[in-house]
Amino acid sequence: MKKLIAILLICTTCLNAQTICDSVSLSIVPSSILTLAGNNSSTSSFTFMWGVCDSMACYSSSDDTAYFSQVSLFDVVKVCYDLSPQWICNTCIYVVYANGQWILHSTVSIHEIIGKSNNGNIYNLLGVELKHTPINRVYIKNGVKYFFTM
Repeated sequence: MKKLIAILLICTTCLNAQTICDSVSLSIVPSSILTLAGNNSSTSSFTFMWGVCDSMACYSSSDDTAYFSQVSLFDVVKVCYDLSPQWICNTCIYVVYANGQWILHSTVSIHEIIGKSNNGNIYNLLGVELKHTPINRVYIKNGVKYFFTM
């Protein structure tokens, strides 16, 4: 019985143990430039190592605050951080640029814009109204995509 109690106490201690990763987090500074701030509530000293990827490339930085002006405002961007010299957290999130600032991807919602789509006008994929039906190009008429070939 004493062995069982001792094992239970040891397991409870293991479950409640915290790592340095439990004491750090990141925050996104409101800006049009992706700006990340590392938050450290532990007593340990370390450097945040950042990795940020959009659909074209990945970028890195190391400091408590990192700036990534080169990422595309039109992509979902993967943001990861780790700690140097430990390299143990490897935490990642996804962010998007919406309403003038970078926000967590999970907080974004897309709403369909419902408008008058049966007016017979023809538009290209950028929404520019066309005077004639284009040949060998995709176009939109009454809310439907078409491709006209000869």
